[in-house]
Amino acid sequence: MGDRRSAFRRWSFLALLLLPGCARGPWATPPTSLVLITFDTTRADHLGCYGYRQATSPVLDTLAMEGTVFEEAFAPAVNTNPSHASLFTGLSPAHHGNRLNANLLDPRRETLATILRRSGFRTGAFVSGYTMLASKTGFQRGFEVYEDGFSGEKRTATTTVAKAVGWLRGIPRAKPYFLFVHLYDPHGKYDPPAGIADRFRVGSYPPIPTVDRIPRHQRLSLPGGAVSLDPLDYISHYDGTISYADSQIGRILKEVGPSPLVVFAADHGETLIEREYLFAHGTLLNDEQVRVPLIFRFPEGRFRGRRVKGVAELVDILPTALATLGLPVPSGLDGRNLLPDLRKGGALPERVVISEGRGLPNIIGTGRLKLAPRAFTFSARAEGYKLILYSTTPQPTVELFNLARDPGEIDNLAVREPERVASLKRWLDLYQAEGTPAEAPELDEETKEKLRSLGYVN
Repeated sequence: MGDRRSAFRRWSFLALLLLPGCARGPWATPPTSLVLITFDTTRADHLGCYGYRQATSPVLDTLAMEGTVFEEAFAPAVNTNPSHASLFTGLSPAHHGNRLNANLLDPRRETLATILRRSGFRTGAFVSGYTMLASKTGFQRGFEVYEDGFSGEKRTATTTVAKAVGWLRGIPRAKPYFLFVHLYDPHGKYDPPAGIADRFRVGSYPPIPTVDRIPRHQRLSLPGGAVSLDPLDYISHYDGTISYADSQIGRILKEVGPSPLVVFAADHGETLIEREYLFAHGTLLNDEQVRVPLIFRFPEGRFRGRRVKGVAELVDILPTALATLGLPVPSGLDGRNLLPDLRKGGALPERVVISEGRGLPNIIGTGRLKLAPRAFTFSARAEGYKLILYSTTPQPTVELFNLARDPGEIDNLAVREPERVASLKRWLDLYQAEGTPAEAPELDEETKEKLRSLGYVN
């Protein structure tokens, strides 16, 4: 596989990804522990530290002030399993092979947990959603405890955080630990505790034309049984789930104190009302789905209050965390150690960002996009432009956007700029040719029903 990937990595921007492993990080006394927290389905622009005007994230906003915010961070995939697999391995979905929810990670892959466990860390993971179950992901390797003991599609942040805090209190602090916590609450159906959504009922929107435009698993019932067609009901509930999850991670941060390296990220975002694809994710690759929050709170107050421009990716978490902890960074990763750039104090260097999704549902909105069965979608971002390729029928749909002039990705330039389309498409072709083929796993009926209830299966 290394030979197949070599051409993709020789390009000048992507060569920056491959920094050699370092024997020690930059700290005089490396921190003893790592805390990694992810929110599911959380777009960056709905957090205060990324400019949102509503108070959805006071705990994360404080973490951002104490740490380093990467302003332009991107997910490699817009589905939970593939994106977390990239976060754990430092590899793109094409290279680690988890292209879909319910794919099992190749047991030969090293992960952040296997590396840290071998290095003497206590390791515990506490997850909240069906698509993060050990039986559906293979992510449990390297964790002494991988706590996913719930029934149904998800459990609340309160329950998951309580179990994580209990584990922290039960381990000796003389040894370093790696704590991973995944909170699923912002994923649909948006269902925050009573009263929280009311805090975020600001503004007004034109009503949704028909109930058919709203995914079945997202529909909010009104008194009397009708389904709400008011976008504000859904947006306020979405913001409420973020606020609720944010309040719970404060318990973790209080428990661990200031010493560990703390990393916060989301696996992907969510389209709300920007496009015909309402209250959903997984197929479209516009920025509301691929741009994610990424915050590092480094030990000893290093890089405190820094806001970093330039492109970062979730695959950068593994190499940056290992380097910070004073551990060798494996070679052959798609992610890169961000510490050298942070020490220089400037923006991160240019690079190509490729993201992918899966073609479900097969028909988007009123039918502008009709995707082939088991189709994949891909995007390539470079030099201020983004190309999106949808495997639609009867022919593929290509979109090209100038992100500086058109951040909302409305004006498709594909017909007007064919040379730029061809240039970016070459990177998508190479990415697909070098990667592990996308193969849908065989699912039993129970798994299909669970994924259907979460919007992942037609």
